[in-house]
Amino acid sequence: MPFPPILADALAPFMEAFGRLHPLAVHLPIGLVAAAFLVEAFRAVQRRQDASPFTPVALWIAALGAAGASATGWVFSSENGSGEDLFWHRWLGVLATMALAGLAWMASRAAGPDRERAVNATPAVRGALVAVTVLVAWVGHLGGNMVWGTNHVLEPIVDAFGGTGSPGDGGGAAPAASASGDAAAPAAAEGDARMTFYTSKVLPLLESRCYECHGNGKRKGGLQMDVRESLVSKNDDGVWIAQPGDPAHSLLIERCLLPAEDDESMPPEGDRLKASDLEVLRTWIADGVVMPETASPAAGRTAERRAGDAGREVRPGTGAYAAGLAPLGTQEVAEAAALRDKGINAVPVAAGASTFVVSVPGGKGVDDAALAALVPLAPRIEELSLARASVTDAGMMQLPQMPAVRSVRVDNTQLTDVGITALLSRTLDAETVNLVGSGATDRIFTMLAKLPHLRRVYVFETKVTAAGIDAFRASRPGVDIVVGQGVPGTSTTEGPPITP
Repeated sequence: MPFPPILADALAPFMEAFGRLHPLAVHLPIGLVAAAFLVEAFRAVQRRQDASPFTPVALWIAALGAAGASATGWVFSSENGSGEDLFWHRWLGVLATMALAGLAWMASRAAGPDRERAVNATPAVRGALVAVTVLVAWVGHLGGNMVWGTNHVLEPIVDAFGGTGSPGDGGGAAPAASASGDAAAPAAAEGDARMTFYTSKVLPLLESRCYECHGNGKRKGGLQMDVRESLVSKNDDGVWIAQPGDPAHSLLIERCLLPAEDDESMPPEGDRLKASDLEVLRTWIADGVVMPETASPAAGRTAERRAGDAGREVRPGTGAYAAGLAPLGTQEVAEAAALRDKGINAVPVAAGASTFVVSVPGGKGVDDAALAALVPLAPRIEELSLARASVTDAGMMQLPQMPAVRSVRVDNTQLTDVGITALLSRTLDAETVNLVGSGATDRIFTMLAKLPHLRRVYVFETKVTAAGIDAFRASRPGVDIVVGQGVPGTSTTEGPPITP
């Protein structure tokens, strides 16, 4: 029996929080299964005919942990996943939970006081343990696919030995479009006008509004928008994400037209896409969704930089693609990954890249003390999102210079002009700044005017005024000030896009 609507709404945030425990819950059973496997492998090498007393204890705890991981994962996937990887990750995870419970029971018998029964049962236990270990590893691999992208583990090896493309792309173009709506083949020549349109118009739009969740290795909901095979496909309901030649029946357009209060509207944060942005996407889809088959390391950002840097010099040492900035090393990536314990997610922008994307999924749990852990990464940060963090103006003062930063988010924080100014003074090459829901006032425009490469600023739900926005627009006409309907009275307030 479904919950009454009022009760369902009240429980929703608690269920969402429960689902977000999934990344934490999965590590306990994985670690215990691996430990049991190693213990029994060592005993087999020693020719020990009975199972270790440790094995059944580890497997019982692992089974309970797997049950918790399955429960949290099921809730989490209802809002954050779809696609084939999720289907198999979910159901194989359930199968692994049941297999662990059965294996724990078998191991209890093999480790019991009855010597004869233990000796007879141990070979079966060890054989089953090998199978369950492989199953658990595969479930984890599918989970990694959804978070980090296909072939994330082997990609550095493939790249090092001259491999090209990614599994599934076949190394060639997609099939040509037919009357039935099959995917159109992308243009191969770099000079093709449609590829130029993608590079100059579409890619910067996707990079700024979509790639935080759906690009550079991130695949929220199973969708990776910098991989054509993922974008030009159908979802679980048989609806095209982007149907070449038919924007009117493409989910990408439909989701962007939904009202902001709809749970399925895209993008989920910030202002709605402008009518001109939607027209860019429609034109791109109508022309066949022409784009590279797969994203090469940092290709998206490189293309965006080329488009945005036209007419201005890229100064040595100030950008993520300056000659002196070497690719990230294994140790740097590992140290950045350790920050997850503090609620900070720091991942390379792509395989083989030189910089990190930093966000704070820990939200309110990330304070000034936790933020201090970013200091060693400062020269390597390209995207910095402190959205919803409990950081203060004083915390911004402790941050060093971050010359590679292109995108800054302080939306829904308690930062005032003082803290925002301190942060922006350390990220002078920022191109996009999100101030939504912060304590920014008109005084912040003084600092924004000092950012030479600024392209877009989100200012709604702040204390800025229409007069301040219009004055800044007059002084920096090339900067897009996104106000939606949140700052009425401005000269170019743009509301939700008009449905065609």
